[in-house]
Amino acid sequence: MSNDTATNEGFEFLLEDAGPARKKLTITISAETVQKKIDASMGTLQFQSALPGFRKGKAPKGLLERRFGSALREETCNELMQEGCQKAFEELGVKPLGNLEADDPDAKIEIEAGKSLTFGVVFEVIPDFDMPDITKIELVKPQLEVSDKHIDDELKQQCLKMGNAEEITTDFQAGDRLLGAAELFVDGEDEPTFSHEQILVVIPEAKSSGHILGLSIDGLDKTFKKTAIGDVVEITTTGPETHEREDIRGKSLLIKYTIHLAERITPITCEALMERFSLASMDVLREQIRLALEQQRDEQQSSVLREQLLDVLPKQLEMELPENMSGRQVAENLERISMDLMQRGLDDNEVEAKLAEVRDQSTTQTLTHLKTWFMLERVANEEDIQVTEQEINGRIATMAMQQNVRPDHLRAELVKSDRIMSLGRSIREKKTIDHLVGLASVSDCTMEEWDKRVDTKKAAAKS
Repeated sequence: MSNDTATNEGFEFLLEDAGPARKKLTITISAETVQKKIDASMGTLQFQSALPGFRKGKAPKGLLERRFGSALREETCNELMQEGCQKAFEELGVKPLGNLEADDPDAKIEIEAGKSLTFGVVFEVIPDFDMPDITKIELVKPQLEVSDKHIDDELKQQCLKMGNAEEITTDFQAGDRLLGAAELFVDGEDEPTFSHEQILVVIPEAKSSGHILGLSIDGLDKTFKKTAIGDVVEITTTGPETHEREDIRGKSLLIKYTIHLAERITPITCEALMERFSLASMDVLREQIRLALEQQRDEQQSSVLREQLLDVLPKQLEMELPENMSGRQVAENLERISMDLMQRGLDDNEVEAKLAEVRDQSTTQTLTHLKTWFMLERVANEEDIQVTEQEINGRIATMAMQQNVRPDHLRAELVKSDRIMSLGRSIREKKTIDHLVGLASVSDCTMEEWDKRVDTKKAAAKS
């Protein structure tokens, strides 16, 4: 175990290993420093207080102590702890990841005049590791020309996306959208672990898995095949071992879903789509779609290069990782993936389907995501990769265009859901990966060559 110590004007720090990518910081604040802080806080309180019978600033300290002493000491203690942590990180050169946790959550930390204060916190850090030589990594960029077939397929998708919804009561089929109440029960528990009155379920194609409550479910099309509005459908599954909620990992689960509403989308015609976008002719519509597809292609090429790099690079990294990801780590990983999918233009249902697939990944795959994030965080810090407000606004504008909403409305929604910071982190992460891609060796290939590479990789994965 490696220990680091430091001091700073009445503060003593001891930094110890607390497991892979985890540190414990013990801070001792001298009795003199505690007393000075108490006296300063009491002086400020006395100066600002106006009690009945006394002029402002003239209330006796004894009276103030009896009336406000407990709250004053609690506030002063919190200020000392925050000051101690800030000084420790500066002196020791440590940058915590995520929130600080109490070393002993049950311990009651209080300050007392004439006595020193000692407390401990634990937190995650980027583990030590050696970066491989990025210049020796070879990447391949597939070349794709947007064809008339690509445009025709996108036209069908847009007609469906802009289609008209018709309420139905039964005989559900692939693509139908159900809205209902869901309850999630863990085996052995009488009360639901989670419940919500409005959960969307999209009926998947036959032999394709669907998702509900963020869980991937096989045979979901058969489950709802002979149901109708008002029915309560029961679905059994097992909680993924890498789920962000630790209380359902590996547990037998029962989902009770009550169908309240169902609708089927009827695609609009190409002519109606043309009118919807106020375009003069079908040729103009197809040209607009071509330009949009070419932009998507360019982004997909960049995405392919990023994915190749992130497939190869973590395998060349050796670092000590936690045996099990915490719920916070899993949740942050899912948030990063979710934000990346949104930026690619996927709708909410497609995003949830992808996240359900991620939750079903093995522990090894999930820890690889954590290793990748540690690596990117270190590179971003070393290269001082930053994100500007202009970049965030530009990305929001692109996402708003994909979702057919106003940029200011989308930004307000991201702020309201506390996801604006996640967007900034996602942009920074992409910039970091692109920086690494720029260091690697990149060559072009045809789509036929690329498809062969993909098929070979899939075959190898199955074997």
